[in-house]
Amino acid sequence: MKRFSLLFLVTVMLTAFAASAAAIQPVECKQARIQSFDFLLDYSGSMMMFHKQLAENKFKLAKAALKRVNDRIPELGYTGSVNIFGASTVSRTRTIVPQQTYNRAVFQKGFDSLGATYEVFARLTPLGDAIQSLAGSVYAGLPSPSAVILVSDGESNRGADPVAAAQAAISANPGLVFHVISLADSPKGEAVLEAIANLKPRESVFVRAQNLIDHDIVADGFVTEVFCAGGSLELRSIQFALGSAVITNESAAILNEVANILRSHRTGVVVNGHTCILGSDQLNQGLSERRAASVKAYLVKKGIPAGSITTHGFGKTQPRYDNGTEDGRRLNRRVEIDLNRPDVDFNYRKADVDFSGKM
Repeated sequence: MKRFSLLFLVTVMLTAFAASAAAIQPVECKQARIQSFDFLLDYSGSMMMFHKQLAENKFKLAKAALKRVNDRIPELGYTGSVNIFGASTVSRTRTIVPQQTYNRAVFQKGFDSLGATYEVFARLTPLGDAIQSLAGSVYAGLPSPSAVILVSDGESNRGADPVAAAQAAISANPGLVFHVISLADSPKGEAVLEAIANLKPRESVFVRAQNLIDHDIVADGFVTEVFCAGGSLELRSIQFALGSAVITNESAAILNEVANILRSHRTGVVVNGHTCILGSDQLNQGLSERRAASVKAYLVKKGIPAGSITTHGFGKTQPRYDNGTEDGRRLNRRVEIDLNRPDVDFNYRKADVDFSGKM
């Protein structure tokens, strides 16, 4: 397969303040990565139950995550659909939005039409049967490259093996990739969803619904990876303590998703640390180096090869924004990650992740 070269620019912003509220915009894409896609939504009884760890109705969480994704999908001419499974014992699947040119409002109307309070009784989870049914009736005929965005808790207590069914769907349409938005709250469900994503580990994106809901970094990154062969990505809400290079627990949760997104594209990573103008040259130089090293260490911990990552600290010598204002200084407190990706045919992507810290 022919491969292309990419400079993946991830700008990691360090700030002590939350990002100001702004209307969500579709991610910027130079061109579409796919020609067609399907949202496959688990609408079975288990999704009407409360998530064991998050104490919230799982399908309610799924709808919130889907809105975050849908708000960001650019309208680039690909076709899409929405199908559900587990709604009844009569049929394996039901079409909510048939294959058509993607329109954000139409898809949101489809998501909104689905309630989250149906009876759980007798609504089993035929995940494998659903994939098997759609593989023959829909997925085999999707123009390639194509994507299935599976939204599920991974529970499957009726019918075919879901991993085998997904593999068969890929065999029938080799350009098909399964991406996962996980509502799993059991080791078994998590393992099933991870196994489906791992059928094409270099292409598939696996993300947890709660992180899509909570963090722009994850929502923007997911949409960019699934839909775009070029564009910009804004990452926010990574936090450092004041003047520190130690990654907080909240930041770690977000960086876990960064690693999930980047793990398949992990050649030639360069992590560059920067600061704002406040403080001495020597202090800022050291702080920029430590923050870059901290991000590298975390990425290594999460599976990015150490040998593919180099770090540099630039202190306050390369501001991108006006150091004469507080907002500009906040935005200059950043780490940039350059990543060469051999499998995508566009020039660069830009992403911002906020950190706290004075410099």
